[in-house]
Amino acid sequence: MLVAFIVLAPTLRAYVTQREQVRQVDAQLAGVGASVDSIDRELARWQDAGFVQAQARERLAFVRPGEVPYRVIDPQAVAGEDESVVGLGGLTEAADTAPVVPWYLTMWDSVVDAGEPVARVDEIDILTGAPAPSGSAADGAADQ
Repeated sequence: MLVAFIVLAPTLRAYVTQREQVRQVDAQLAGVGASVDSIDRELARWQDAGFVQAQARERLAFVRPGEVPYRVIDPQAVAGEDESVVGLGGLTEAADTAPVVPWYLTMWDSVVDAGEPVARVDEIDILTGAPAPSGSAADGAADQ
């Protein structure tokens, strides 16, 4: 009996270890299967033209021609503004607000501004930050 136990114990141990590994792999496979199913559902949603349009409207703020876009403004952010600008529920009409400039135009304006020469310090009125008028005290001091 002891010899049979010594011969069968390592085999039994290997069997139990392999069964545990099979259970772990099955659990991983089930998790991957669930992930694949959710990805398939997401892919099916993106195949629907209505869903794509809804996402474009929500994420990118796209509007169709002829529609009037509205933007919700936080009431605390517009404190002190004229009440006629803020409509019901904090909505403002696009005609009442400044036009929305695309990000790439704003970026291009900053590139153009960066390329413009900067006025020398003696050409700027220190109190106002505006260019000093010609013939000012700063010009007289620089000439002496």
